Amino acid sequence: MSRSSASVTLGIIFGNWATVAGVGILVAFFVLSALAAWPPTYHLVARYPPDSLNFGAANAPPSLSHLFGTDREGRDVFARVVAALPIDIAIPFEVVGASVAIGLSLGTFAGYLGGWIEELVLRVADLFFAFPNIVLALTIAAILGSTQESLRVVYSELALIVVGWPFYTRLARAQVIMIKQMPFVRAAEASGLGKFRIVRTHVIPHLASVIAVYATLDMGTTLLLYSIFAFFGLGVAPPTPELGRMVYDGLSALPGNWWWSFFPGLVLMILALGFSLAGEGLRDVFDPRLRGQR
Repeated sequence: MSRSSASVTLGIIFGNWATVAGVGILVAFFVLSALAAWPPTYHLVARYPPDSLNFGAANAPPSLSHLFGTDREGRDVFARVVAALPIDIAIPFEVVGASVAIGLSLGTFAGYLGGWIEELVLRVADLFFAFPNIVLALTIAAILGSTQESLRVVYSELALIVVGWPFYTRLARAQVIMIKQMPFVRAAEASGLGKFRIVRTHVIPHLASVIAVYATLDMGTTLLLYSIFAFFGLGVAPPTPELGRMVYDGLSALPGNWWWSFFPGLVLMILALGFSLAGEGLRDVFDPRLRGQR
């Protein structure tokens, strides 16, 4: 990236408060997650171990000693929220990353090669589009998770990938149909380059910006979908903290001990908002109309 292009990109990012807020939210949560995931630095974030029981301090409301209060076992809610971040942040990257890899590969070659390959890929994708995503994903996760509880989180991720890849397949295919008509692709074909090399060096790089924007926006949705899985007990096994499961566990304490569910739910909402705002900012970065104004 040239110096002028970099300055335009930074100008677009920092010229929009929503983008700055989204990036700031994600950076803050990533730092917290990194510190929480490494035991030597965990104490820099939280004062108490996430599974430390203290029945004498059970059901304590938010205070300076316990920022998010405590639950029925006296466990610090803030400590459990922090400890849950590494899992809840990793899930969207793993699920969306796998969905993009599958959908981009299938959609790119379907759109470029056409014919029976394109027809086969599209018909398989249509099978998954025929069912509501959340219903299909919950069904798959529930069936697989019932066989081996220790692998529920893996099965939940697999279920989300199964319903996620068709979207990226259709997106990539639609973009490739336009890209392969462009002069630089026609010139590469005329020069005798093989189809796989053309796809790898000329087609996929031009898909990157569109895929990156949708993938970033999709991460917030994936986070919330996985939280629904955890809410229904299809995530990691207790006592490992998980934001969706914490929201569910706190429902029985409403409205008295509202903080059990409120703070994990609030963190989920802010994190999903961060992905959404960052995705909108990334879209602006790749928008040629905005770049032309600067």
